[in-house]
Amino acid sequence: MEGATKFVKRSLIGFWEAALAFSLLATFVAPVWAASHVPGVSVGDYVKLGNWYSIGVVPEHVVKWEKIDVIAVSSEEITWRTTGEMNMSSVPFPDNNNIYNVNVQSGETNYTHSTLGFIIAANLNEGDQISDNPISLEISKTEIRSYLNVSRSVNVILSEETGVGVGGNYTIKGTFVYDKTSGMLMETENRIWWSNVTNPDHLVYMSVNETNIFSASPQADRFPVEIIYPVGAAVVIAPIGVAAVMLRKRKQAKAKPKTMEPEKIDFIFNSGGVNRGECYLTDSLESCVKIVCEIHSHGVSALAIVREDPEFLTKTCNVNPDNVILLSSKPIKGFKAISTLQEVSIAIMRFVKANGGVVLLDGLEYLISRFGFNAVYMMLQEKKIEFLETGAVLLVPVNMETLDSREKGQLLSELKLL
Repeated sequence: MEGATKFVKRSLIGFWEAALAFSLLATFVAPVWAASHVPGVSVGDYVKLGNWYSIGVVPEHVVKWEKIDVIAVSSEEITWRTTGEMNMSSVPFPDNNNIYNVNVQSGETNYTHSTLGFIIAANLNEGDQISDNPISLEISKTEIRSYLNVSRSVNVILSEETGVGVGGNYTIKGTFVYDKTSGMLMETENRIWWSNVTNPDHLVYMSVNETNIFSASPQADRFPVEIIYPVGAAVVIAPIGVAAVMLRKRKQAKAKPKTMEPEKIDFIFNSGGVNRGECYLTDSLESCVKIVCEIHSHGVSALAIVREDPEFLTKTCNVNPDNVILLSSKPIKGFKAISTLQEVSIAIMRFVKANGGVVLLDGLEYLISRFGFNAVYMMLQEKKIEFLETGAVLLVPVNMETLDSREKGQLLSELKLL
């Protein structure tokens, strides 16, 4: 109980105290590693984590960014330096210029915040064990995810723990996503649920917003390293140069829809009756769908979070099925489903940061009935800034009769009436 209390207090100090729930346990034993556990990084490799989203964290404890620089690598040990910045510039980053290391064979580390840190062994697979301890730290699944517009093979570690603290019973769930090739952290989401409703839940999310591990060289920006490794040291420089040029041209050709002239993008949005960077409220789902279809038909990316049949969007507007999400606790017809306000917020943030484009958020009544008007309103307030920053457009249909005059006024203070 005392350990849980200390964790919650420490969780507000910085990102990792909030994110790595494993620091709660005092019963960890030395991890057991296979001979294949080796470093996958080199000196100079780094990841910079940002895209912070949190609930229940006071403003002075919000992290703006945190950077992990690899400064030494041996056959078994990795050493890194941590730097960062708090969102409030007057607050010093607690881990600034601290140096840590991990032995990927023994698992021993001087990282004091947790037994699971920023870097794990390279090229692990689903089911491979990270450590031998009571919560069975192992790779939960290996899959493909996209970061900074690059598809990467990643190892996902899922964790869940329950206990009792001063706020009552709690449940901690953690998701840690590591790049498979390098073993470096790409994304993390962690939350504490309390049974005592008077004690606020805590959530912390961060993901990579800058790195050099995807590139073979500065000239080959954002090349997946899986493309480079098979070349081998025996290949002469000239063929490598030719291949790099060809790959660059191919990538540039694919990227043309994302590099349209700003004037053309403005024209496309205007043709749909909206302006870039704006959030809109309307009482008609049909009108929102028409706008999405019109804008998407000109090559602009679209994300739809809906309470209707998700196939409708794919058939009507030809939206990529991966970008159509059902607002429900149960997935259907192979479409992804999300059911919490946090999942909605994170899905939108990931999309607009990577693609810009147009977002349809259907089911506002559903969210309000589950989480309350104030929580939904605060989420929309945060989203407004993200859309303004990225030039994306948000469309929110809602039955106005379900809102009272105060709620209508608040929504219209943040969203334009369409």
